[in-house]
Amino acid sequence: MAKGTGVYPLVLTAFVLALPGLSGCSSSPESTNLSRQNGTASATPLFEAASSGDLEQVTVLAEAGVSLNTLTEQGSPLMAAVVSGQDRVVLYLLAGGANPELSAGNGETPLMVAAGAGSRRLVQLLLSAGADVNAEDVNGSTPVIRAAERGNLSVVKLLLTAGANVNVSQGGESLLMKIVANGDLLTSEMLLSAGADVNFRGHGGSTALDIARSRHYRDLEMLLVQAGAEL
Repeated sequence: MAKGTGVYPLVLTAFVLALPGLSGCSSSPESTNLSRQNGTASATPLFEAASSGDLEQVTVLAEAGVSLNTLTEQGSPLMAAVVSGQDRVVLYLLAGGANPELSAGNGETPLMVAAGAGSRRLVQLLLSAGADVNAEDVNGSTPVIRAAERGNLSVVKLLLTAGANVNVSQGGESLLMKIVANGDLLTSEMLLSAGADVNFRGHGGSTALDIARSRHYRDLEMLLVQAGAEL
């Protein structure tokens, strides 16, 4: 799917037109400038407007041709809106063609932030706009890792359905190992149902079962054995 070109599923435009206060905005946000530019957050009015949820100002700036894809040290205007949980601004920017993959030097994308925050609505919109469900930041974290570590089950399920790698690993540990270490039974069940490798061996040869046993998580130990963990 094209990214940053304004060629997104019609559902985004439908969402925008359905929102109070947006249907009366200019003919369409598609005419905005989508060129990639660099700037600083403090010197980028669109970034500040997006962060504060000022949809009126975002619209004015977009109609004036200000680039939706200006990248600052804190990310793009889209990132600013996602971080602040400004749903209406996120909808408007995506419908206008904002690139959902722009990230600052750490590789963190808006989808990672939305997933970690447990915002199913924003995750759905970003995925519909072509966000990479398996994007990694500089530390190897992905959207599904962030959602799972925080126990955001509905978001984990959504990401897995969208193609997130259930066997992703970070720092020598599989996602399942991380979640078992957290003592999270429900998320572990979901990961196993999605095909997580119950016998993945991390650094030192340890497995999820080893972790469950070492921490005396009896319910998790039973779950893993039932899922085929090697004894």
